[in-house]
Amino acid sequence: MGVGKDSTGAVVYYRFQDASGRTHIVDSLDSVPLASRPQAQRIAYQEQHEPSVLQLPHTSSTWQIFGLGFVAALLVVFLFRRLPGTMRTVLRLGIIGGVILLLGGAYLGWMRRATGQSRDALAGPTAIIDDAKAAVLKMNARMAAEQAEIKEAEQAK
Repeated sequence: MGVGKDSTGAVVYYRFQDASGRTHIVDSLDSVPLASRPQAQRIAYQEQHEPSVLQLPHTSSTWQIFGLGFVAALLVVFLFRRLPGTMRTVLRLGIIGGVILLLGGAYLGWMRRATGQSRDALAGPTAIIDDAKAAVLKMNARMAAEQAEIKEAEQAK
């Protein structure tokens, strides 16, 4: 069973009461019994078109993301090979670790910019987690509002 839409793109439902007084909400006028159609109320719910914070824009491809990671790995290998053998191993690892952290921060910053969360060049894992928590809170608020509308529609007579 598909959800009906009108010419404006709004989702359309129909509310009616059966002979026992029970309220029903259906997504098609064909689902309303013939005897109840004159009293059926049409409910149009306009969907909100907000970009999701959980999706990358369509301009970013997985190949671009893979390429960025591959180039970062090549850079780390190149730096590790170019360091003179006389340097201490701890210094080598410290430099490589710093480069890895910098590239990781740049990658997370790029992810946040690509999803419209921030304009910062660098970001840490906690910023990504905070973005995810904010997205969950926003989605929960939206679902609660929709549930309240449905409850209100069911209680209206």
